Amino acid sequence: MRSRDYICGEALSELKTEVRNLAAPVDSENPVDFVEAVRHSKWRIAMKAEIDTIEKNQTWELTSLPEEMKKLGVKWVFKTKLNEKGEVDKYKARLVAKGYAQQFGVDYNEVYAPMEKWDTIRSIIALAAQKKLALIPT
Repeated sequence: MRSRDYICGEALSELKTEVRNLAAPVDSENPVDFVEAVRHSKWRIAMKAEIDTIEKNQTWELTSLPEEMKKLGVKWVFKTKLNEKGEVDKYKARLVAKGYAQQFGVDYNEVYAPMEKWDTIRSIIALAAQKKLALIPT
């Protein structure tokens, strides 16, 4: 957590009675489920933007589920994004798979999620430059 994300109580020691009532003003609470979110246009717009992004990036492909397979559910996750002044910047909705419902060896047999870190990439480039090696993209 960055220091600008909270206020230290020590700096407010002379205002002990007022500290109890200190709260950050937020436009609204984040909804916890779809039924709650769909009541508000701002969250419907955020959900539409998420679906549009999924389609644009071709993240998913709709297909028929083989009979021997079980469905994996999805869940909407909602978050109000604030700017550096603590004001509402945007409303973000993410559609996530309920991967926790899967069991290794039953629903899947291997896990593969390649992730690179920028520190690693910079180190490889620096090492290649030092050794005068050419980096060839594949």
